[in-house]
Amino acid sequence: MTLLAPLGLLALLALPVIVILHLWQARRRRTVVPSLLIWQQIPPRPAARRRRRLRWTLLLALHLLAALLIGLALAQPQFSLPWLGSARTTAILIDTSTSMAMREGGNTRLERARQHAATFIRQMRGADQVVLISAGPQARLIDRGGSADAARLLAAVEQITIEGAGSDVTGALTIAETFLLDQPGARVVWLTDGAVPQPDLTTLRLPVQIEVLGTAQPNRAVVTLAARTGNAGAVHVYARLANHGNQPFRGNVRLLVDEQLSRTEPVNIRPNAALELAWTLPGPAQQIRLELNGNDGLPLDDAAVVNVSGQRPINVVLVADDAPALVRALQAMPEVSLTTVDPAAFVPDPAADLTIFVNTQPRRWLAGAMLIINPPPGELLPSNGLTPAGTTLTLTPAGEALLRDVNLGGIAWGRIAAIDPPAWLTPLALSDGIPLILRGRFERSEVAVWNFDLANNPLTTRLAFPLLVARTVRDLTPPPTPAAVTLGAPLIYQADIRATQLAVIDPSGNQTTLAVQPAIPATIEPNQAGLYRVQEWAGDQLLRETQLPVNAGAIGETDPTPRVASAAIGAAPAQTPVTRAATPQPLWSWLIIGAIIVLIGEWLYIQRWPPAEAR
Repeated sequence: MTLLAPLGLLALLALPVIVILHLWQARRRRTVVPSLLIWQQIPPRPAARRRRRLRWTLLLALHLLAALLIGLALAQPQFSLPWLGSARTTAILIDTSTSMAMREGGNTRLERARQHAATFIRQMRGADQVVLISAGPQARLIDRGGSADAARLLAAVEQITIEGAGSDVTGALTIAETFLLDQPGARVVWLTDGAVPQPDLTTLRLPVQIEVLGTAQPNRAVVTLAARTGNAGAVHVYARLANHGNQPFRGNVRLLVDEQLSRTEPVNIRPNAALELAWTLPGPAQQIRLELNGNDGLPLDDAAVVNVSGQRPINVVLVADDAPALVRALQAMPEVSLTTVDPAAFVPDPAADLTIFVNTQPRRWLAGAMLIINPPPGELLPSNGLTPAGTTLTLTPAGEALLRDVNLGGIAWGRIAAIDPPAWLTPLALSDGIPLILRGRFERSEVAVWNFDLANNPLTTRLAFPLLVARTVRDLTPPPTPAAVTLGAPLIYQADIRATQLAVIDPSGNQTTLAVQPAIPATIEPNQAGLYRVQEWAGDQLLRETQLPVNAGAIGETDPTPRVASAAIGAAPAQTPVTRAATPQPLWSWLIIGAIIVLIGEWLYIQRWPPAEAR
């Protein structure tokens, strides 16, 4: 037995104090009698005989027992009992990569892994501990607990699903080491189908038990699907199919354009080989879907979907009397939908993604994106009159990324306003120290300022002008979404600056709401294959809805053949002993419970026999 707090034994000094108090307690009762003459004839007892003796009573025994139990509890004793068994701490790594969805013998590999994990949890005894870790695309801790938490751990196991391509075994082992080092009887159990590269376990300081739950199975998959718009609106589609099996595969593929069947073609794929296909389809098209009748145990990767164009439609409102060069440049951008408004009749449009003001400026900063060209003096952009601009343009460090490939040198800018910009507007280009192009963000407004007049400006006749327009428009608006995402790969999604929240709706119809801060991207982690819908909301206003295809097929993930064998790998004896060590069992809680029971018994005793009668 060991004591975690030996100083707690000082509380046992209360035992002699209790004895002394009982020894000093009053032993005589006051009684009214007619006379004391009778007692005067009694000879006095010698002094030695008058010495008080301790009377052992049940009340004294209860006091001493309670003090003893409390004093021992304060010392926090622990002891080991061989017949109680020794504790074991087990980290269970569960492979949640796509290949674990392969069905064999009526169950998927993941279902078998969940069954094995549940068995380990049900076998916990005493002080045993289990740590559940997902070894998917990104390793993560699922839950941890002891035998008392078995119900919660079993529920967590049942909630484990396929997470996507790749298995971060190294990260999962790092998490396991964090929880298991210096723990008694520590070990790692890795439940996998083995369809992963062999990890380096030589530096691991823990014993590892590898349980491979899969066998070699054939699989056919759509590994790659891509589409783009070419000349005359034609859509070019490229696909790569894979046959992971020792037998040739003969089947069919179905090509759907915007959910309408376009064609069905037979395919022949040699054993353990890939087949590349290409089509040119008449446009326009928004989405392409390819389906393969793989007839295998992993239908998850037998289909793929891709968006033809990831460009976000941009609704542009142009507030100008006349800006023909700017109109032509905007109309040349396929994603732009242009509306021209007279400045005198302008009313802010909540549906506008970008509002452009030419030779005027708004009364306030509008929510969304704004481009102000040649602003006159006003409250938002005050100036100190006009000044001639030089032909030499200087880019600031902030303007290098946006303007370094745009040739703006040698242009006669004419007279420009000596703008006194607010602190949040950063100059991108300067002419003789005067800001010519500025960029900034204010609350939920993305703002760019061109401090020059487009009328009779030689810039509008240069190739640099449409390039500058396109760069500015795309810098002010969110970037395009990817054509497709691989299952398990996190997506960094940049929403409209007006958006306050994102609603992410998975293929099953479940919705997740994410709060959005201005200009801060959100992370979307798809965990199902299929079409996701992403809605951008500004309060109660729906700004945009985007379809996001998520595909399970990926190079290196569609081959379910085990490349790792079941094995038991022990750690070096000098680092971590493999033998199970007995775990001391704490006693203080039981001692406190015993003390409480004794005190309750004392109270009941006093209530039944008051102290005067108990003596």
